[in-house]
Amino acid sequence: MRISVIIPMYNEEDNVLQTLTQVKAAMKNYGDYEILAVNDGSKDNTLKLAEDFASKNPQVRVLKNPVNMGMGRALRTGFENATGDIIVTIDADLSYNTDHILKLASELINDESLDMVLGSPYMEGGEVKNVPFVRLFISKVANIFVGFSIPGDLSTVTSVLRAYRKEVLDSLELESNGTEINLEILSKVNANHFRIKEVPAVLEGRKLGQSKLKFRAKTITHVLFSFYEKPMMLFGMIGLILCFIGSISAVYLFYQYLMGTLDPTRPLMLFMVLMLVSGIQVLIFGFVATQISLLKKEMYIIQKENRLMRKRFK
Repeated sequence: MRISVIIPMYNEEDNVLQTLTQVKAAMKNYGDYEILAVNDGSKDNTLKLAEDFASKNPQVRVLKNPVNMGMGRALRTGFENATGDIIVTIDADLSYNTDHILKLASELINDESLDMVLGSPYMEGGEVKNVPFVRLFISKVANIFVGFSIPGDLSTVTSVLRAYRKEVLDSLELESNGTEINLEILSKVNANHFRIKEVPAVLEGRKLGQSKLKFRAKTITHVLFSFYEKPMMLFGMIGLILCFIGSISAVYLFYQYLMGTLDPTRPLMLFMVLMLVSGIQVLIFGFVATQISLLKKEMYIIQKENRLMRKRFK
């Protein structure tokens, strides 16, 4: 089976030659493959270095976005141009060793029932090396939090290290331009009942260049995605807090009633009613939003069927 390795790159002049060399070396014993280096509007020498390398290595193709459009857009550019039966994505800084490429691809080659494979440093057998504590802490918390909104009991949901069957990606209507594309893919893969497997991976800290991730923006995006996927995580929490405050107020007022000290004109009476009514309304909003979310997943299935039909009749 032909393998396409997609490497999104943005301002990676310190890594580009080393990365392409190592990826090519990892694939040298595999007969049919291509390496797609996707330059996402880099402002340094990334594009020139990648094109020079590609001119001497026919297995390497350089794709480019005219301006920096985000990791999601870079990956989508790679997906649209890949010719392999299996598509593997990996970071340009090789925070995951190139040995993982064939490791993930072999899972799909050896098991025809699998549709997607995730590399996970946080599952049993996975490992993390030389990653700054703050970055590691944020990453683990993000994966735990976002993991609640994605079915499958996955340990790692934000990693770029993945392998897909091409027909799976071809069936998805992808829209994200940023890092949230990894979450969007998982959501739509789950909605379409494709089979996912996690395998242990080793994550290492960046050795050259600077990370392009903006942790604040990434954190906000991932939190919003979680609420979008499971609205009850937000509405349920707020609704229960409001109902709890209202209930505590009601218990206190009832105690005052039993003691004969209750003053019906106290503002606390109105506050109790507002808290209870508001809490119930927010919970109802959460229920309605959950039903909309379920309908959205049905829409993903319809999108898949439409895309497959268009490809069939091209």
